[in-house]
Amino acid sequence: MKRILFLLMTGFCLQLTVSAQPDRWQQAVKYKMTVDVNVQTNRFTGKQKLEYSNNSPYSLDKVFYHLYWNAFQPNSSMDLRSRELGKILINGRPDWDGRVKDRIEKLTPEEIGYQKIISLKMNGVPQPFKYHETILEVMLTKPIAAHSKVVFDMEFEAQVPLQVRRSGRDNPTTKVRYSMSQWYPKMCEYDYEGWHPTPYIAREFYGVWGNYDVTINIDKNYKLAGTGVLMNAGEIGWGYDKPDTDLKPTNKEKRTWHFVGENVHDFVWCADPEYKHLSYKMPNGG
Repeated sequence: MKRILFLLMTGFCLQLTVSAQPDRWQQAVKYKMTVDVNVQTNRFTGKQKLEYSNNSPYSLDKVFYHLYWNAFQPNSSMDLRSRELGKILINGRPDWDGRVKDRIEKLTPEEIGYQKIISLKMNGVPQPFKYHETILEVMLTKPIAAHSKVVFDMEFEAQVPLQVRRSGRDNPTTKVRYSMSQWYPKMCEYDYEGWHPTPYIAREFYGVWGNYDVTINIDKNYKLAGTGVLMNAGEIGWGYDKPDTDLKPTNKEKRTWHFVGENVHDFVWCADPEYKHLSYKMPNGG
């Protein structure tokens, strides 16, 4: 009898536990971006259309974006943290990130990174915003209702920083011209714990999964690789359409690269005039 009673009580508790779990939900994004890169100044302008799906059961009166490259400026939180760690000696050596050290403090105005927002609209209506170094806070004029979608239209500009960590230009080791991660204003994650507008000081990368449609206009001699699939391989050549082919000639000063990545966490790309595109056939024919 005790065994039967124990099993009944266990089943009842399990049922309560399952019933108490909220419905699972996850936010979603669809980015469409076009950027125009100036390889002489290492700056670019961009337009971003972001379809944001609020799949949560809550209305949102604010949204937040990451502006990662604002960390690469003298006296930023990342710079100050690294220099403070450098004052701590472990076995006679400074306890700072060997890649960062005090390099950010020494960046010149032409070497720093930045991301600036020119304009931002939600469903066609201008939205007020303010900067918190590497975070952009947007105070919405109208809340985003639960289980609804909105469209943000943004114009922005950026300067590619001299590479200190994983993103930037003119990598001192590999000599790659542009290694472009965290390069665009990126929506912060909102989950069952709330918003995650985490400042970029040491760690990053928690973001919303979604789709990316990205067009990059850049000097015609540069060769690119990016997340997803190159959609205009026939215009580019360079092994994207057929193995071992050169870049197709163009009379324009810039070439347009169009990538689409679906159900991914981020979009990254890299560019260099000396890149080679190597392809291999796998044993299974792929």
